[in-house]
Amino acid sequence: MLKFIRNLGCLTIIIFIIFLSIALIFGGGKIRQIGDKTTGIIKKAFHYAADKADDIHKSVFKKLDEMSKPFKSDEKKDINNK
Repeated sequence: MLKFIRNLGCLTIIIFIIFLSIALIFGGGKIRQIGDKTTGIIKKAFHYAADKADDIHKSVFKKLDEMSKPFKSDEKKDINNK
């Protein structure tokens, strides 16, 4: 029984890591595509997860943009007229 619980916990952690990596790289588009191939409650769960993945994707890129603002110049530099 303990082996089953351990395996279930490891599987949950692996699925969570895969979800976060897909959410960071692609957003919810890939998850939504997989969910469209299913039906019923599973489809609703995939669409809910896709919405959460979109939120994660947007918030991460918003934070990255805010962190890079000090390094961006306000003027657009012309490559030829350095």
